[in-house]
Amino acid sequence: MMERGSIARMLLPIAIGLLSSCTGMKYATEEKPMFTDFSIKWTDAPVQNRKSVTRELEGLVRPEPNKVLLGMRPTVALHNSVKEPEEPKGLSNTLRNKIGSAPVYITDVPLPDITAAMANRLENHGYFNAKSEFTVDRKRRKAQVTFTVSAGTPYRIRSIAYADSSDELHRQIARTRLGSPIKSGDLYDLGELTSERRRVVSEVRNHGWYKLKEDQLEFVADTSVGDHRMDLVLRLKPETNAASLRKYTLGKVYVHGDQDPLLPPNDTTLVDSLYYVNYLNNYHPSAITRGVFLKEGQHYSERQENNTTRYLQSYGVFRNVRVQFTEDSVSPGILKTDVLLYPQKRWSLFSELNITAKSNNFVGPGLRVGFKDRDLFRGAEIFSADLNGDFETQVAGAQKGTNAYELGGKISLQFPRIVPFRFLRTSRASVPISRIDLGYGIFRRINLYGLESYLSSLNYSWKQNQRIWHEVNLIDVSYNNLYYSSDDFTAFLNENPAIQRSFEQQFIIGTGYTFTISSKHEKPLQGWVLVSLGVDEAGNLLSMGMRASGRRPDEGYTLFGEVFSQYVRFRPEIRYYQPMGRKGEMLVTRLQVNAGLPYGNSEVLPYVKQFYSGGTNSLRAFRARSVGPGSYVPVANDDALVDQTGDIKFEANAEYRFTIAGYFKGALFSDVGNIWLVNDDPQRPGGKFGWDTALDELAVGAGFGLRFDPEVIVVRLDLATPLRNPALPKGDRWVFDDLRPKFFDNMVFNIAIGYPF
Repeated sequence: MMERGSIARMLLPIAIGLLSSCTGMKYATEEKPMFTDFSIKWTDAPVQNRKSVTRELEGLVRPEPNKVLLGMRPTVALHNSVKEPEEPKGLSNTLRNKIGSAPVYITDVPLPDITAAMANRLENHGYFNAKSEFTVDRKRRKAQVTFTVSAGTPYRIRSIAYADSSDELHRQIARTRLGSPIKSGDLYDLGELTSERRRVVSEVRNHGWYKLKEDQLEFVADTSVGDHRMDLVLRLKPETNAASLRKYTLGKVYVHGDQDPLLPPNDTTLVDSLYYVNYLNNYHPSAITRGVFLKEGQHYSERQENNTTRYLQSYGVFRNVRVQFTEDSVSPGILKTDVLLYPQKRWSLFSELNITAKSNNFVGPGLRVGFKDRDLFRGAEIFSADLNGDFETQVAGAQKGTNAYELGGKISLQFPRIVPFRFLRTSRASVPISRIDLGYGIFRRINLYGLESYLSSLNYSWKQNQRIWHEVNLIDVSYNNLYYSSDDFTAFLNENPAIQRSFEQQFIIGTGYTFTISSKHEKPLQGWVLVSLGVDEAGNLLSMGMRASGRRPDEGYTLFGEVFSQYVRFRPEIRYYQPMGRKGEMLVTRLQVNAGLPYGNSEVLPYVKQFYSGGTNSLRAFRARSVGPGSYVPVANDDALVDQTGDIKFEANAEYRFTIAGYFKGALFSDVGNIWLVNDDPQRPGGKFGWDTALDELAVGAGFGLRFDPEVIVVRLDLATPLRNPALPKGDRWVFDDLRPKFFDNMVFNIAIGYPF
């Protein structure tokens, strides 16, 4: 028998070889070391925006060092292990060059060019005396670079002037000075001046100067005033051609509503000064022309051109929208306008097959099939009908082998206008949408219970501008019925009256409103906030009407013999997105504080309107709907009968996203939250919300995620572990000590489509 020492001596070289391969250092030598890292050291830092300027200089280092994961370079190891493919396409090329990445050696890095580019970039920010140099630190087969940079004293703007008043164009340029963000005392910054020139040209083009281009304006600087100051003048370049100096007016406007390049026009109809050209007789002309904001006799406007394109594209029935201008050969300054709309196929069938793997250990397939008509009444209305079905089986846990299925159908009709309130005015940034939905569905947990639901709604959504949009559920009616209950589930409900009341047959008749605002802008490294404020209520109008007929019965008001729900819910949510670099890194945070209050006709919120925590888009370290309420600990096996839900929800999430290689992304995340009850429930002790106990009842989890993001669909894999469990006794809720011996027992694996927030 071979001794352990002999085995170790045999395995050691193999282990070393595998480790060397995974580090990606296979071909690195002391003469040709791998470029592993770099840093920027300031001897004289910028006087403002130091972090953003540093990130900008870091982005000039190309090629970048290879990505490192836990001390390894797996993408380099993959590249080294696959031979150079003979064909430019195929699996070998994908593995070697798309997923894998070539090793970057110090000889591949043009260090003198990079230092020159850094000095030049600082000059663009007003540091005209900037200097940059580099040093290379070699350690065996690795090399690190330190860039030493001195910004120097920046130049500031003493004064800024916009053109003169010699003609109409120059006067129009001068008027744009009122909206300028640049003022005396600002640092000279080429990027800011370029953005300002772009703004000025856009404003001038909105007043008729169709052919004026950005590069026909220039800022001229006079630095002779001394003391690191300068005077700026924005002017037209002397060589600007006559066509760019001319002001243009729109001539006849033709709207090709169902453009087909292979067919001749069928007929042309005059609609409110617009000539609608018909090819396939798809649409009523007025349904399309109301989205065209270009009129004969108006001066050309870039804003109106863009509004027209965006508005018509938002109909959802055109695969392409294009506005084409042609100058009249007889009358210079007159533009013939053609709005070309290329429709999608009117009828289409679609199907989706998916496999679900939930964090509550349910796994199974799902299928959705449907039909879509993109012009039901010749007004660009979109009608859709679909059927869906899912089957799941629990593969682990106390109820292993439990099966569940869900079946449903839905029809939807969408109008590109507010129906019937035609007098309402909305933004020209996007078409307002009216949508009617009708649906039916059943959910059956085999041998436990079955739920069926009917729904109908009338919904309006519109944008106020590019950053603000609204959604109104004017009518939202649903009927929910527990049509089947096993003996075990019936006994469970009898022992839990509050849960039983949430499952009772009931109508939900209400309205809702959601206001959303975003501060997102064009600056690539500046963060932005998205705030969503939602509120919905049910039963109030019905209750007010029935109250006039007399005192409310003890069992509550009914509709068609069934109790209807009465409640109000608040659903605010705040998200913050902060780019962390030019390589796609981003820090994303989310805060939700939701609350529902049952009153009047209801003692508890309907089950389908209650809040929950845990799962793929919530607390990812806990299985779906398994957290809370509060510090409540479910009786053994009861958590398998019904999800844990509540009336109040607090949740905070943070996720740092980064690129690993190509389409493969990574994320580090942490989630905090819980749910609570508004009213005390003796069957769920510890579930009621209390200001003095809520903080101690927060669940905490953290983990690592992988994403495959080809910019079409995102497949997400998250692996998380609990750090704090509110169901444990006080003083024992932090579970760090449990992680080491039970690390994999504590892990929760989530598979999902799309980002969690």
